[in-house]
Order: sequence, then C-alpha cells, then structure tokens
Amino acid sequence: MIFNSLISGDMHLRALVLVLMVASCRLAPTRMRAIGGGPVADGGGSTRLRVVNGSPSDLWIFYQIGEGGGSMSASTPHQILLAGGQHHDYPIPDRGLASVRVWAGVGCDRTGNNCQIGQSGGPPDEGFSCPDYHCAPPVDSKFEGTFGCLPTVDAGGCLPNPSDPQHRPLPATDSFDTSLVDGFTVPFRVRVSGSCPGGPVGGEVDCSGLALSMCPSAEDISSRGQFPTLASEDLRVIHPLTGASAGCYGDCSRLTMPQWQSTAILPAAPQAQLYCCPTPPISPDVCRAGPGASSGYTSLAHAQCPQTYAYAYDDARGLFACPAGVRYEVTFYAPR
Repeated sequence: MIFNSLISGDMHLRALVLVLMVASCRLAPTRMRAIGGGPVADGGGSTRLRVVNGSPSDLWIFYQIGEGGGSMSASTPHQILLAGGQHHDYPIPDRGLASVRVWAGVGCDRTGNNCQIGQSGGPPDEGFSCPDYHCAPPVDSKFEGTFGCLPTVDAGGCLPNPSDPQHRPLPATDSFDTSLVDGFTVPFRVRVSGSCPGGPVGGEVDCSGLALSMCPSAEDISSRGQFPTLASEDLRVIHPLTGASAGCYGDCSRLTMPQWQSTAILPAAPQAQLYCCPTPPISPDVCRAGPGASSGYTSLAHAQCPQTYAYAYDDARGLFACPAGVRYEVTFYAPR
C-alpha cells in the first residue's frame, strides 16, 4: 500500500490515502526499552495490537499514525527497542484509531535512528530523523490498518473517520493489510485472535519465510519488452555506506523511489505505469492483466506471503476486515 511512503513532509497526504482505502473495506513483550532510557515494564493485560520480536537479537519497533487518525497514550514512544523474544502491547483507544503503520528497524542507534534496515523516516517531532545520506526507501515489511470503534462506545464518542467528508464516526470494523507492494525488509507474521469471517485464511498471514537473499537481482520490468533497457534490473536495496542489503524494492518502487538510487521516474511515466498502475490511465483490469501481476517479484511475494498484496490491484489477496475488538499479534524476525 502507499502508506509506507510516509517520509518527512509527505505524511499528511499519504495517511489520508490509506484511510480512504482501508475504510472502504467491508466484512464478507514483557519488557521494552523506550528511546534514551532503561528497561520499563510493559503495560500487559488485554490488547488489540501486540508486537513481538521473534528473533534472538534486538529489534526496534516503530509506528506512525496518519493525520486525523487519533492518537495513543502520550507515554507510548514511536521508537521502542525490544529484546529478543519480548513483546509490547500498544494502547489502541476504544474509540478507534485510523491509518496506523508499524514496522521494524535493525542495527539502529540508541535513539532508534541511523538504522541499517528500516530507516525510512518520519516526522521529526515524533523522534524520527534522516542521516546525511538520506533516509532509506520506504520498502519496509509492515502491518498497517485502521482500528474501528468498539461496539461498547456510544457513536458520539467514536473517532470521526478522517476520510469521510461528513466526518461520520468510524464503524465497528477494523481494516488491515500487510502489503509487499512497495517491497520488504524483514520476515514477519500476523495472527488474528477472535472471530473474523473477513480475515485471513487460517487466522494468520505468514511471511516468516521471506529472505533478502530471495530478492530478484535481474528483474524484467521492461513492460513486456517495450523498454529493453529495463529487462534486467536489480531490486536489491543496497545500503550506501555498508554495501549490505537493506531491503528489496517492489517493481514500481524500483522505478519510482528516489532514495538510494541514481534515477527515478513518476508512476505515470510510460516505463512505470503498468507496474504502478495509476488510475487513470491504467484501469484495475488492465493492471491485473499487465506485467506486474506476473513478474518475478510478484511470484516471490505470492509464494512466500500468499495472503499479501504484491502489486497495486492485488487487493483481493491482501485486504482484510474484522469486527472491532479482534486482537492482532504482529511478529517481526531478524533479516535473513
């Protein structure tokens, strides 16, 4: 999804886009360390969103909320360091929370910045910064969605839906996805607890088999031969200082994201439009019949994350809706 292009000043527009997309869906650790401090106790108890570090090594966990999407407790930092095997329960308000994004960082400094992986940026007033060589492309493995208003809350107390021109309250429905459209960084898994007929098959989205070593290094994004110079592109995100792999671009991202690349074009450019599918000029049907739907990257994403978006109009696979009050456990693992 487009939400993880939330970097620096582009936050407000991108956040509104996600709310518009997810709100349209219908039903069919015990310890943590905040930035700059020592260990503090996890709040524990029931939760609508738990994030787990499933690896033996430390991971940083980040979150952002789109404009008008509400807020969590002021004591919840945007950067949290989880030791191996630990978890954190995020305080999702009963009245709802719109346009939330959660992702992981690896090899960061003590403030949760200057990460080797996951340094895709965010608002400075939330503790995010970019290094001198610019933030990483926002290709992070992520959980993103909107938490609906609990049925126990009177309608007048529900959060106004920021994507609704009439500012009607959020429904008692959650919408979420684990998109790989932009790319990926670390393996992850999402488990849903509670009754959710519109949720993933088996109650979970399993992307724990993802590995950076799988990222295509010779991807054909030539629009089926229309642009021969793009017939063998490297989708690996290479860190400019270490030379190590820091992620994997999706097909559209490889063509359009300027971070850490020498060239980038607009999504509507002839070379990119069949992979990015801006509408107009590319209709959903044209997109689904186009090269992005059958590319090497899409095949990889479908194989390793069978219930996840891989390209722009792959939403039949990757968008889910559950009754508000369902619980989500998101586990991030160390990169492989």
